[in-house]
Amino acid sequence: MNFIKTLIYKLLNKQISNIYNKRFNSHNNTPKGVFWNSKLSQDLRLNIILDKILKIAKSEEFSIADIGCGYGRLYEVIKERNLDGKVQYYGFDINQKLINFCKNNKDFKNVEFAISALPFKKTDYVVMSGTYNLTPTNNIPLWEDYIIKNLTSNWKLVEKAMIFNCLIKEKKEINKALYYTELSWIKRVCENNFGKIQIFKNQLLKDDITIVIKKSA
Repeated sequence: MNFIKTLIYKLLNKQISNIYNKRFNSHNNTPKGVFWNSKLSQDLRLNIILDKILKIAKSEEFSIADIGCGYGRLYEVIKERNLDGKVQYYGFDINQKLINFCKNNKDFKNVEFAISALPFKKTDYVVMSGTYNLTPTNNIPLWEDYIIKNLTSNWKLVEKAMIFNCLIKEKKEINKALYYTELSWIKRVCENNFGKIQIFKNQLLKDDITIVIKKSA
């Protein structure tokens, strides 16, 4: 990556972090505090990701790196489903305020949180829920370069599968700071960079898809 692009990506991260600071200050550890429309939509997305992991893992214990973990809602869902005994959870976010909140949460035990856009070591599953939806730029090619760079970096630290969701429309657009991709574009990017993918749609999430990319043996 050239020097200019590195600076641009750092600026994007700073802008994203500032946006989340303002939002979290207003709404705290709620779905609105991290730009979700509702608890229902937030939790449905997270449960879809967990279900895909459980299908792959079967009865085995596994580790998860949650990229863009926010206030740690995925770990709360893991606990609510009584999965914390079989899951080693690691949460990562570029926002210091959110990571500090997670680190100070007395209900979060035997987990690790860090300020980063990447895991600090290889984990079985790397997941992102809504991580690349909110954008501080209206430049679609720039934002797509940012997404590809982050997905590629995370893919190197995956042992079993990378799972993420994104917003889709028939034509790419950025609307009210939300990026919507085209199904054909994200499919092509993933297959060219990572390999065979699976795409899942839930009828309750009309603008969403969940993508599962398994590491080949």
